[in-house]
Formats: sequence, C-alpha cells, structure tokens
Amino acid sequence: MTGDTKSADTGLGTGLGTGLEGATVTGLPRRWALRRGTVGMMLQEQKIQDWLARLAENPDYAAHPLMGEFRALADEHLKLMRQLTKIAKISDRMQTDTRQMARALHAASQTDPLTELPNRRQMIERLEAELCRVGRNGGGFALIMLDIDHFKEVNDAFGHAAGDHVLVETAGLLRRNLRGHDLCARWGGEEFLILLPDTDQIQAEAVAEKLREIIARHPIAHQDHDIVVTLSLGVATYRDGRTADACIQAADDALYIAKRAGRNRWAAAA
Repeated sequence: MTGDTKSADTGLGTGLGTGLEGATVTGLPRRWALRRGTVGMMLQEQKIQDWLARLAENPDYAAHPLMGEFRALADEHLKLMRQLTKIAKISDRMQTDTRQMARALHAASQTDPLTELPNRRQMIERLEAELCRVGRNGGGFALIMLDIDHFKEVNDAFGHAAGDHVLVETAGLLRRNLRGHDLCARWGGEEFLILLPDTDQIQAEAVAEKLREIIARHPIAHQDHDIVVTLSLGVATYRDGRTADACIQAADDALYIAKRAGRNRWAAAA
C-alpha cells in the first residue's frame, strides 16, 4: 500500500516534471515568470490555460489524486496574472499619457501659440546648431529679420482681433514661401526672424525681395475689410567668428536701415 502510494506520488512528480520540461506536454514555459508588458502577460496566461487543457485530456494526469489541488493552484495563479495584467494596462496607459504630455509640453515650449511658428527659443537653439554645423563643415547661412510696417495702425483702425489675424496670415505666407529646411520664427510682436541655411548674400537678398513682394501684393481679408500691409526686412549673412547674438544683431541693424529708408524694402547688413 505504501509502495503503491509512493509509486503514484513519484509518477505525478515525474509526469508533471516531464511536462514542465516540455517533453510530454508541450507549450508550458520552463519558468512561470511574467514577461514585461501587457501583451506578454496575456500570452503567458493563455499558455497556462492551454497547458491545463492538454493535461485534462491526458487520462494519467486527469485522474491523479493531486490534480484537483494542482488545478486550484493554477486557477489562483491565473487570477493573480489577470490582476497583474490589469495593473500593467493601467501602467501602459499612464506611460503613454505621460509621453504624450511631455511631447505636448515640449512642442508648446518651442511654438508661438498664435501663429504656430517656432518661437524665439526654438530659433536660438536652431541657430546655435547651425553655427556648430558651419564650424564643423564650413559653408554659411543667412538671417532675415523682418517687421510688419505700421502694425499699430492696423490694431488702431481694425482692432486687435484683426491685428492677430494679420499676424497669422503673414506667418502662413512666409512659411509657405520658404524652403522646407528654412526656419521662420515669430521673434516678438510683429517681428519675425528667418534662418536660411546654406545661403549666401545674393540668395538671401532675393528671398527678402520675394517675401516683400508677396506680402505687399496680398491683401489680408478680415470681415468686410482687405487689409494691406508691407514688410521691412534686414538681411545678414554669417561671418567667421560671429556668435548667435552677433548674427541676430546684424540682421536687426539691417532691418532698422530699411525702416529709416522708408519701409516696404529690404536692406543688407553693413
């Protein structure tokens, strides 16, 4: 009697042990360790359920006296896995929300909320990167600082909502008439700064004239009014040894030359 019981216990131990090793019952993982991620846990749970189903189909295992206790342990294990799966799903959602929020905050910190152009911060970062590129590989770039002429008169005559609309429409026209790798940023108020990589003085002056003509010939419709605005622009190209601040100051100085000369024109840095 004792020998039979021992033999039966040994049979269960050997049989289940063989199943655990995958020789008799396939599909059971060697270790019941959860894989990272929600999908991994769901797959692990399905494997255990499949393995239990195959055990139940085997008469030797299904009739074993310890099979009931083993099923109870397996059911408890599955319950715990389901709970962990729910927790993992919540964690996944939280991580996704956190990443999306981080991206949104980063975009907000780099973008002007009115015109949706890059803001001053992004422009400075890009300009610093361009200086590093030129320092490594040579070449050059140009900056165009531009200002909407007599913008205060637009606000006074048509209201600040109209002024905002003019800024938005102007920003769109500027962006659509530049190359894909150029950067147009709202610098502040009615001022914009444009970075033109791999651009010399003659090319930059041609861009400035093109933008001036486009804005001057494009009345901006707002309610029942066509608002005509013009631009003053200052063009400056990179010179060896100039810092980002010096490049920006050169373009700004050129802008004021254009303004003093009568506006609706561009001027080059001295």
